[in-house]
Amino acid sequence: MRQGTCCQCGLTTSIRSFYSLNGMTYCEPCVWKASRQAKESGLPSEYVSLTDNSICARCGVHNESSEFPLFGKHPVCPACVSLVSDWPYPQWLKLSMLGVAVLLLVALLTGRKYFHAGRAMYIGERLVEKGRYGEALPYLRQTLQVAPDSDKAVLLAAKAALLTGDVGTAQKVLHNHSGGHFEDGSDGSAQEVKGLWKRAIAALEKADQASKLEEQGNKRQEAAHMMQEAASMYPESYALAFAAQAYAADAALDRKDYDRFLTLAEMQWKTGPSLETAVELSHAAACKYAVTGDAPYREESQAMLAKAQSLAHGDPKKEARMQEFAERIRYFLDTRTFSTKAEYDQKFRGGQKSTQ
Repeated sequence: MRQGTCCQCGLTTSIRSFYSLNGMTYCEPCVWKASRQAKESGLPSEYVSLTDNSICARCGVHNESSEFPLFGKHPVCPACVSLVSDWPYPQWLKLSMLGVAVLLLVALLTGRKYFHAGRAMYIGERLVEKGRYGEALPYLRQTLQVAPDSDKAVLLAAKAALLTGDVGTAQKVLHNHSGGHFEDGSDGSAQEVKGLWKRAIAALEKADQASKLEEQGNKRQEAAHMMQEAASMYPESYALAFAAQAYAADAALDRKDYDRFLTLAEMQWKTGPSLETAVELSHAAACKYAVTGDAPYREESQAMLAKAQSLAHGDPKKEARMQEFAERIRYFLDTRTFSTKAEYDQKFRGGQKSTQ
C-alpha cells in the first residue's frame, strides 16, 4: 500500500488519506487551512483527493511493486480488466436500453415540429418586444399551425397583426381561439390586445360611416373629415390612411382646390400605384391644365391616361370603363371646359351614366 506524507504537518499514512493542492500533498486538516490561504492570496483553492493506484478498485488486491493501469479513472488489476470490459449485462437490461433508445428516436421524430414551433414563437416574441411587428407575424403564424390553443402565441399574433393594421388576421386568430376567450382574461397581455381590438374596431366603424356619407355625393367634405378621424384613431392602418387621402382629394375637387387635388393625387399614385390612382392623377392634372393652360399639366394628364389604359389592358370591364373616361378627359383637355360626369353623359351619351 502506497504511503503519503503531509507537506505541512509531516503526517505519514495511506496515500488515500491525502489531498493535492497546487502540486503539494496535504492531510485533510491541513488542506482546509491551505485552501483558505490560497484563496485569500488569489491562488487556485480547489483540491482533489489522491488515489492509491496500487490497489484494484474492483477486488482490492494490492500490488506492492507497481501501480495498476487505469480503467477509466480507476486502477484495475489484470484479472479484473477482462471482467470489467466484457461485463455480461443481463438480457432484460439490454432490451430495456434498446427500448429507451427506440422511444427517444420516436420522440425526436414526432416532436420535431414542436421544437420548431417553440423556436418560431421565441423569435416572434423577441421581434414583438423590439416593435418589429410585421417581421414577427410570420413566425407566430408558424407557431399557431402547431399549437393553435396556445394563449401566449395567440395574443402575440393578434397584437402583431393589430399593430400592423391587419385587423383581418387578428380577427381570424382570435376567433379560432375559443372566440377570443383566454384562460386568464385579466392578464396584462390579454387586456392590451382587447384595448387594441376595441380601438381598431371603433376606427373601422367610423370609416364605414364616412363611406356612407361619400356615397351621397353632396357630403364629401363631411366624409373626408370623418375618414381622417378614423385614420387618426388607428394610425397603424395603412388602408385607413390611404382612404383618408382619397377622400380628401375628392373633397378638394368639390371645393375647386385643384392644387390640393393634384398634390393628393400625386401622393396616392406614389404610395399606391394602380388603375384608380392613375385615373385620379390624370383627372387632377387635367383640372390644373384647364385653369392654367400650362402644357406640362396637359402632358402629365395624358401620360397618366396612357398609364391607366395600360393597367386596364386585358380586362374587358376595365377597358370599357377606361374608354369612357378617356373620351371625357380628352374633351376636358381639348376644351378646358369643366363638366361633371353626369353633365358629360347628358350632353354626349344621351343621359346614360358613366361608370367612371
